[in-house]
Amino acid sequence: MNDLLEDKDFKKELEVMPIYFVKTFNTDCGKKVLEYLVSITLNRYLSPTSSDAELRFLEGERYLVSFIKNMIRKGKK
Repeated sequence: MNDLLEDKDFKKELEVMPIYFVKTFNTDCGKKVLEYLVSITLNRYLSPTSSDAELRFLEGERYLVSFIKNMIRKGKK
């Protein structure tokens, strides 16, 4: 991974990645997709009897949706 982070082309790509997220999710369809992802992850709750695996899986999904939302925020700056 260190070699990848030292790659100039990769660094440039990382700098513009938030803009790609904005362009992708700033369309009507993209907004609907993000709204749906939020509804099935961030707005979803598990029962107290849910297994550890179910909790971990949902947290992974939530992380990814939060990551997308953060990239959009960064891209709008």
